[in-house]
This record gives sequence, C-alpha cells and structure tokens, in this order.
Amino acid sequence: MPLRGRGAKYSRARGVVEWTLANAYRRDWPARVVRSLGMQRRIQVRRHRIAAPRWPESARPLRIAFASDLHAGPTTHATVLDDAFAALASVQADVLLLGGDYVFLTADRIPEIASRLARLPRPPLGVFAVMGNHDLWADDAAIADALANAGARVLVNERVMLDAPFDHVALVGLDDPWTGVRVQPPFLADDVVRVLLVHAPEAMLYLDQAAFDVALCGHTHGGQIALPGGVPIVVPGPASRTFAHGRYDLPDRRTLIVSRGVGSTEVALRWNADPDILVVELGGS
Repeated sequence: MPLRGRGAKYSRARGVVEWTLANAYRRDWPARVVRSLGMQRRIQVRRHRIAAPRWPESARPLRIAFASDLHAGPTTHATVLDDAFAALASVQADVLLLGGDYVFLTADRIPEIASRLARLPRPPLGVFAVMGNHDLWADDAAIADALANAGARVLVNERVMLDAPFDHVALVGLDDPWTGVRVQPPFLADDVVRVLLVHAPEAMLYLDQAAFDVALCGHTHGGQIALPGGVPIVVPGPASRTFAHGRYDLPDRRTLIVSRGVGSTEVALRWNADPDILVVELGGS
C-alpha cells in the first residue's frame, strides 16, 4: 500500500504486507470470526494511583483516562470500540488522553473513531491526542483533522498547561518515537507536575533522564498473543519488551504506564493480553 502519511520506516516489505492484508481481510471477516467463536476479549479498566512530588497539598487528584491502539479496521470488531468508549464515558475523567494508532491499514476507517469520540461526554479539561506509527503511515493529516473535528487537540512535540484547578500540570504530547520526529523536549525541565503522552515506550530510549512525573503510552498490545501470566511472545522492538505492559517505577520518581491498547492489528485474536483502558489518579503523596 502507498505511504500517505509522513511516517518513517515504512519499507517496501511493509507496504506489501499491508496490501496483502487489506485484500485478504475484506468485509472484516477476521474480527467477525473471533467474535462469533466467543473469543473476543472484554475491555479491562486498569487503575493506577501516582504520587507526584510537586503536587500542591490543597489540590485534589487529577483523574486521567487513557486509551490507545484503537485500530479501527478489519481485525477490530465494532463492538470492541463500543465497549472501549462506554468504559471511557463511565470513568468520569477530568481529561481524556489518546495514545495513537487509531486505524489499521487505512485512514479511511478514522470516522469509526471520530464519530464515537464526538458522542462521548466531553471531560472538563478536554481531550488530547498524539499520533502512532500506523497513523503516520496511513495519513496522519487526515486522521488529525478527523480527531480535531471530533473535539480532540492533537499534540505533535507540544506542551500545554491544563486549565484551573489543575494549572500546575503540564501535558507534553510527543510524536511517535519510532516513525515520527524525535525531540529532546526542553519543556520537561521546569517546576510543575509533568504528564508525558507518547505512543510507544521507545521514547524512554532517547528521553534518557528527562524529568516527568508520569508517562502514558501504548503500542505494545502487551504482545497481543502472550504466554500465561502475560509474557509477550512478540513485541515491536526491545523497549516494548522491556516495557511490555503495566506500571514501571523509573529512577527519580518517574512512572511509566503502558497500556495493552484496545484493538488488534495483523491478527484479530488476543490471548493472555486483554484489551484495556487506563484510569490514572495523579495527586500528592
């Protein structure tokens, strides 16, 4: 398939694979087969509590909802997306963060995400999104426009301060570290609470000791097919194996949380890697 976005590392071999899958998976039969066999996994809501050293004593915790790797396409059944957005609506978050990879194979499927996002009750502090590798390959400009029209602000190596009463919190949205534009963000260096939003844990390889309080990402799918106990069989890169899913407490009181994501890519089946969304309570000690 032709590269329509600005993503790097889209080889001829990758194009052949995607063209083959797009033609083989017509009418979304992989997702329908998995659902009909009763093998479709339910969305899990995984909750985390993070203590930020710079959190003001008088401020209540910030509730963050996070969803990644929605992957609208032939290997993600529509009901999986319905369940994910229903879960996001139920948590009543202050802010919603979206971690990229909204589609699989083609940007033509982004309306399936945008329409659900537009119907979602808007969190008080808004919706913020970053791009993933599949978005950057498919057509990131079209995807970003659709998300913006649905009420999300798309961040590309950009920092925003949240509105009061959380104006002590900086949100930094980075481009996908594997296929996008890498930066060493100087906007992580001041005395505020810092939330880092990025698609893939590969960002940890080049951010080095950059200061943040919590980083949220997806990309790994938890392997999508994993051994009992959630040990992934195949993940996309060494950092994704090191940070396959869950919470990681890093030096200098930094916390990385990796979601298994919602949808599927090359195969529709998930095994020992149930899809999830995250709810993160960020506050004081």
